[in-house]
Amino acid sequence: MSDALVTTLRSPTKFSPKQITAFYFKPFLTEEGDPTGLQICKACGKMRKHAPKTGYTNLVSHVRSEHSRFEAEMEAASTAATGTLLPWVRQKVSNRHAWLLWLVCGNLPFSFVEMETTRRYTNFPPVCEETITRDMENVTKAVERRIGDELPENFGIVLDGWTHGSEHYLAVFACYELNGVRQAPLLSMAPIINGPDDSLNAESHMAALSAFLPFFGKTLSNVIFLVGDNCEVNKRLARLLVLPLVGCASHRLNLAVQSFIAPYEEELEQVQPLMKRLRTINQAAKLRLKTRIRPKLRQVTRWGSTYTMLSRYFELCGFISADDEELAEEMPSLAVKRKLKALLEQLGDVQSVSMKLQSDDLSLLDARDLLNGLLEVMPSFVNYLDPKAEIVHSPDFESGVVKVLRGQVNRLNRAEKSSLLPFVRRAPPPARVEDTAKVGFAERILKHRNPHGFQGGAHETKHVFI
Repeated sequence: MSDALVTTLRSPTKFSPKQITAFYFKPFLTEEGDPTGLQICKACGKMRKHAPKTGYTNLVSHVRSEHSRFEAEMEAASTAATGTLLPWVRQKVSNRHAWLLWLVCGNLPFSFVEMETTRRYTNFPPVCEETITRDMENVTKAVERRIGDELPENFGIVLDGWTHGSEHYLAVFACYELNGVRQAPLLSMAPIINGPDDSLNAESHMAALSAFLPFFGKTLSNVIFLVGDNCEVNKRLARLLVLPLVGCASHRLNLAVQSFIAPYEEELEQVQPLMKRLRTINQAAKLRLKTRIRPKLRQVTRWGSTYTMLSRYFELCGFISADDEELAEEMPSLAVKRKLKALLEQLGDVQSVSMKLQSDDLSLLDARDLLNGLLEVMPSFVNYLDPKAEIVHSPDFESGVVKVLRGQVNRLNRAEKSSLLPFVRRAPPPARVEDTAKVGFAERILKHRNPHGFQGGAHETKHVFI
């Protein structure tokens, strides 16, 4: 029986022969830089013959026999160089990833890959719509599994509605902490009205949450708080789930400003037509000759656009000709102008707070301090910005969190403590202090130097709030 029949079959490797050869070998050239038909091993310096357009058996056999840990070395080198194993990804997989990236970044339909012009003007290997759809579904499932593995047992949910055309979408983000860093991955963004009996009420929102959370291995029982606008739907959803709702501070501020500027609507309506007229072709051409500043329009749903429109109006006043008969009819009177100037000055502080409330690293304590500071200069906002305002769904929870963040745990009242119970966790046992009399001087030096040296002893149990 020949040796070939009893030779143990080698297990398949993670890397192709071409990848192994490219990693370990380089061409051996003459002094003039001409090829010699030899390859030199970069690890040990040995020579091996290799003719162009031939296989890699001779080179790979050298690597297997002389460098048995080649797989680990290749993985380590790749990770150290790039942080990923991307250099060892097969070309077919890389091409498929490129197709997916093109579709997603370009917001293109899956049928784009089969279009004749697409295949004519790209160097990617062709792929059919059915295949790319299946790949996209597999990527989605892989992302869901990864997020599900990372999600802790208890987490919060951030809700944000968005209407495009006649379709209303619900965006849902998870909110939790991982290694001291806040995480907020997108879990879903889809319509919640899919049937004739569906609506935009709290029950439909609850059904939508129940439908997609199992994809991440979670249920509604894992959710311990909600974050969203202070609308009635979110409030009822919080009541149905028996969860605290952290109302959006920017939303409350927007409602307060809308109420504050209501008496100025007549004056503001005189500026809006002027801004529209300045955006017409003829007026915009005249304006471009004088300044690069462009007029801004007001959006009813966003108070910030009111501030922006007023600010831009006063910036443009110096470039608007008083002799322009077309604009004369739209120009506000001097009395209206003075009134709007006073309003703009009042809204300046509000705009500053509004922009800060939109920061990514803002805590409930920061938001509370900002709103309190604004209430000092704008006391008329009290119906919306006060901690106990009627619009606040969970005042005990929010005030309790603020006290904890302020280091005032001992000042929590009974209602606040009760609302924070789901967030209580046991503190790690305190470091144990050794009896220095039993430890030698040299040992104490080493223990003091080593920040990871174990210190034991009795400890008492206490609770801290996250």
